[in-house]
Amino acid sequence: MSLVVWCFSFSCLATESQLKVNKKAVIKGVAFKGDIEARRDKGILHRKHADIGVRLPLAIKDLTLGVHYRRVYSLEEDGWALENRPYVQLEQKFKGNNKLDWRLRVRQEFRDREGKGRSKRSRVRAKVVLPKRIFNAKPFVSHEYYYDLTAHQLSQTRVDMGVTFDKFKTVVPQLSFKIVAKQKDKWQTSSAIVLSLAF
Repeated sequence: MSLVVWCFSFSCLATESQLKVNKKAVIKGVAFKGDIEARRDKGILHRKHADIGVRLPLAIKDLTLGVHYRRVYSLEEDGWALENRPYVQLEQKFKGNNKLDWRLRVRQEFRDREGKGRSKRSRVRAKVVLPKRIFNAKPFVSHEYYYDLTAHQLSQTRVDMGVTFDKFKTVVPQLSFKIVAKQKDKWQTSSAIVLSLAF
């Protein structure tokens, strides 16, 4: 019921809708991850991707190294354009004095885009999860900056606000509202309602 109420509350504000499906398996402390995602803009599927990777725990407590490969398809005027995107990331988790669950992630992406060539991009995200539950769900908020190392400029910012629900049978649902500002000829803003299902 909470999922339905949340969707209807924010769907009128969002220009996009997104669906993510995540799968994780942990073997001897090493996490193997995979996900798929689809994005719709005004009812039209315009972006999809598949991602596989591994997360390794490092010597420092709650610090992990991730090595991933993402295959992205974006809808262009002449059809689907492919992007190959290997990336590496470091993520540190820690708790503040107020018991907030903080996560800091730094990601380095290497992008090979059909028709656009190669580029590199750095991303830095801070995320905080509130300690108190609201209706069997944990609220969170995150803010991420994207820096284009090829063009030497800030190219995008992103804010996510949402809730992660308790596990239901084998799935953990998460619902969020995303606001993105992208730098093209000028800054352009869009928003999306995002449903994630983690197995």
